[in-house]
Amino acid sequence: MPFWSAVNGTSHDPKRQSRFKVSIPALNNKETVWYAKSCTKPAAEVKTAQHRFLNHTFNYPGSVTWNDVDIELVDPTDPVDAAASLAQLLAFMGYQIPSGESNLINISKRKATTALGTITISQIDDQGQPIEQWTLNQAFVKKFDWGSYKYDSDDLNTLKLTVTYDWASCIKEAKSLDPANQSNAVSVNDSKSYWKDTSSDDTLI
Repeated sequence: MPFWSAVNGTSHDPKRQSRFKVSIPALNNKETVWYAKSCTKPAAEVKTAQHRFLNHTFNYPGSVTWNDVDIELVDPTDPVDAAASLAQLLAFMGYQIPSGESNLINISKRKATTALGTITISQIDDQGQPIEQWTLNQAFVKKFDWGSYKYDSDDLNTLKLTVTYDWASCIKEAKSLDPANQSNAVSVNDSKSYWKDTSSDDTLI
C-alpha cells in the first residue's frame, strides 16, 4: 500500500526535509546543534572514462568523488556563540594571523579534522527518533561565512559552513544507530559497492 493510503496503527510518515538535526562537536561540546537552519545531504559523483571505437563510444566508471556539504546556522549567542566558535575553529586548524616575526605553524589535515570532530546529519521521524544518519568521515571546513549586516533587516543572523570530507557513510533506521551496530554498516571505502546493515535484510542505499 502507498504511504498516502495506508494510514493505520503501523504506518509511518514519509521522510520530511524539515525533520533533521546536525551534530557538530566543535560548536556545541558534542551536543546536537539544534539551531541548524538548513543542510545539504551528501552527494556522490562517479567519474567516467570513455573509450572510442570507430563510430561507438563506451563509458566506464572511475573514481568516486563526494560533493561538499553546506550547513547554515542561526547564531543563538547562548549557550554558545557560534560566530566566535567558528573563529576559534579556524585557529585550531592551524591558521594564525601574520605577525612581525616569521611563523612556521601551518594548517594540516590532522589538525583540521580533529578540531571539527565527526559531523553527523540525522533524519528524524515524528517522535524525534533517528531513521537515517549520515556521517562525514575525515571532514574539515572548507569555507567560513559569518554572514552580513543590514540596517533594513530584522532577520536572525546566519552563518554558513562548507564542509569537505573523504567519504560519507549512511545508517538506516533507529535500531541501526546504536553504537554497537555502527560497525556493521558497510561504507563505500570497503570492498563492497553498496551499504548494508548486517543486523537486518534491508539494503540501505
